[in-house]
Amino acid sequence: MIGKNSASPMLSPNHSQINVDVRIRGTITVSEPLVMAGQLDGDIKAGELHIASTAIVSGDVTAQNVTIDGRVHGVIVSDEVYLSATAHFEGQLNCHGIAIDNGAYVDAKFIKEPVTNG
Repeated sequence: MIGKNSASPMLSPNHSQINVDVRIRGTITVSEPLVMAGQLDGDIKAGELHIASTAIVSGDVTAQNVTIDGRVHGVIVSDEVYLSATAHFEGQLNCHGIAIDNGAYVDAKFIKEPVTNG
């Protein structure tokens, strides 16, 4: 749904978090929900992922559900993707469903397909 204009979905209280002052080079793999607020030069594999407005991710993302409030440059493979008004995404989206709020910056190639490995 384009122009959804609602608040970002919240993750459950049982989640991992990478804070704004953290910078990582490499791959992050986590089975529980992840809030990414720092910087990553590498890939993320998670069940649920929230990329906070302070986050900058340069790499590929694989997750069942992805919420983007920050900056991502890479390939996203996910069942559901939500880009808030503050999102900045450049790359390729392989997803089944997507919602984009007014104001989000998107420069992407879209491939709509069901995802079985997210």
